[in-house]
Amino acid sequence: MAVNAIDQASRWMIMTGNSETTFNPDGSLTRTQAVKVLNQLFERPAQKGITTSTFSDVPSTHWAIGEIEAAATERIVKQ
Repeated sequence: MAVNAIDQASRWMIMTGNSETTFNPDGSLTRTQAVKVLNQLFERPAQKGITTSTFSDVPSTHWAIGEIEAAATERIVKQ
């Protein structure tokens, strides 16, 4: 069932909904929300301390600037 899939995605912190009690499966997914989901799936942490955006349409004060910059930055992670 969808309820079980949503619950599992929430527990894994892949998708957390619009608030702690709201999940809107019929709503539109923004580019920023998609980036955040993909970062979670790829275990790519948001960058911290970003003061300048790489993108002209993303202000440095955007709530997800660290997520966006992390997705746009190539990094090698050693395990």
